[in-house]
Parts: sequence; structure tokens; C-alpha cells
Amino acid sequence: MRRILIDSELEIKAENYSKNLFTGRNANFKTPLDELKKLRDSLQMKHGVQKQYVQKIIDQYQEILKASPEEMRLLITSFQTIAKSDILESKLKTKDKLKFHELIVKAMRYDELRSSEFRQFVSSSGIKTCVYCNSQLAIISEISFYDKKEKKRKPKISAKFELDHYHSKSQYPFLCTSFYNLYPVCGNCNRAKSKLDIRFELYTDDPSKLDVFNFWIDDKTVIDYCLEKTSDSSKLKIHFQSIEGDDELLNEYNKIFGIQGIYDTQNDIAEELVHKAKVYTDAYNKSLVSTFHDLFPDKKILENLILGNYANSSDTFKRPMAKYTQDIAKQLGLI
Repeated sequence: MRRILIDSELEIKAENYSKNLFTGRNANFKTPLDELKKLRDSLQMKHGVQKQYVQKIIDQYQEILKASPEEMRLLITSFQTIAKSDILESKLKTKDKLKFHELIVKAMRYDELRSSEFRQFVSSSGIKTCVYCNSQLAIISEISFYDKKEKKRKPKISAKFELDHYHSKSQYPFLCTSFYNLYPVCGNCNRAKSKLDIRFELYTDDPSKLDVFNFWIDDKTVIDYCLEKTSDSSKLKIHFQSIEGDDELLNEYNKIFGIQGIYDTQNDIAEELVHKAKVYTDAYNKSLVSTFHDLFPDKKILENLILGNYANSSDTFKRPMAKYTQDIAKQLGLI
């Protein structure tokens, strides 16, 4: 929906992630390198290609964990010179339950990462919505419940999101735990994307490439809505478009995630913004800031209050519908 800038702060997080992954586990925990070496040593002579593939993961493990989007593309090219998809999809033995790529994902301890370590990153990142649709929460919830057997309250931490791999686990298993390859998403978007390759990438190092799409409200429908003094919000027409006019990207994104259809159900939010635009004029806003300076020391606080959501685009992933609300509010002159 909107990209995240790879700045120095995020690079430090990626570096710390690669250095500290699983270091908090107990002494009996089998690390990814332990399991990868075990997998390598179990391979027979006839599996020379597979052995070379696993050895390359071992040799470049730290690099793989923190690889930037561009570095991941280079790694993909490098790994594809060793093994193609037919090798990754094959089983080492006829009776094996797991395919080769599944053995790699298992050895790299992806399931352990998903159940524990990556939750900590998402919790500290400020991301609270699905990065694809921005319409559903992607949060860590902490609750306590009464355990009848132990007769005491116990904490329970639950991840209300799923992890999508931008580069799929089946095609690129060596990237299954890479920092920049893991996207917090809702279940619907995760299932919709599945193993598909899409052009939208969440992370970029270009500040001018953060906004990819935007919502806009048809001015004529706003005028008609106001003149008719109707309460039928369905008369307002809101469109979803590619900022750079890339119809191929827009159609792909809409086809997979159904963005236009999702937000067509949210016209009441647009309707509220139309009404607010009439009330919260620049003059009125200035008077509010002047009168209630202690309440609104920062203009952004007032804008958040007016919108009922975050007004700053850098806060898009802190609350559902933020992108939709921001875009329409900007067009209407609310922010």
C-alpha cells in the first residue's frame, strides 16, 4: 500500500536482527546453522547439487539474514545458478514427506522465528496494520487468563497477523528468515498472494518512491452529494490509482488484494471527511489551536483529531484505513 524507507535506523534493526536471531534461546536450542550443517551432512553423494546449495546458505548466512531488497535479488541470481525449481521441488528419497525446499525452511527454523522472534520486531516497529491492504489490524495482543490447573493468572501473547514472504519460501527457501523478506499481513492478503510474485515491494531506499498508490474522490460526486443534501454515501465515488500511472501494477495489485472492492464498502468514512471539510476551515483550525494551545501544542495533534486517524503519512501503518483517510483528507483540504 505504501513503502517503508530503509534509513539508518532500519538498517541498524536489520543488523541487530542478523546478529541476535535466536540468541535468547536456551542452550539446548538447535540453531539454524546447526540444522543446516546436519542437513548438509545427511545428503548422499548423488545429491551434490543440494549439498552445494545448503553449503552456500551456511557460508552466507549472516549476509542472507540482513540482505536488502537489491542484495536479495543478487542472491537469487547466485543461488539459481546452483539449483532450479525442479531440484527445490524434488524429494531426496521417494518416501520422504518433505521436499528439498521444505527441508531448508525447516532447518532455518522459520517456524520458531514466526512463533517468537519476529513478533518482537513487529511489536517494536510501529506496524499495526496489514502492509498490503491497510484495512486490517496486524498486531501483537497481550492478555492474561486464569489457569484452573495452576490456580493463577497466566500471560498469553498472541500474534494477530501472518508473515508473507515477498520472495516465496518454495522458490527461494534460503530467504525464508531474511529480515526484508518478511511482511506483516492479514490472513486474507496472505492467502490471496500465496506464492505469487508481485511488483510491489514494501521496502525502498529512495525517499521519493514511498507513495505508490493513492485514493481520490470524484469532485463531481462531492458536489452532487452536497447539492442534493442526501445522506446516501454511496453517491460518493472514490477511486484507487497508481501515482505514476502504472496501470499494469494497479491491475495486478487490485486483482490480488481486491483493494477497490474493500474500500468501496467504506464510503461512510469519505462522507464524514466531506462534512468535516465544511466545518474545519483553516480559520477555524487556527482559532482552535489558539484557544486550546495546551491541548494542541502541535498542529498534527489537531489534524489527527479531525481525521479520527493519523494525518502523517509516515504513520500509515499505525491504524487501519489511515492511507485512505489521509489521501481523501488532503484532496479536500483538511490537512
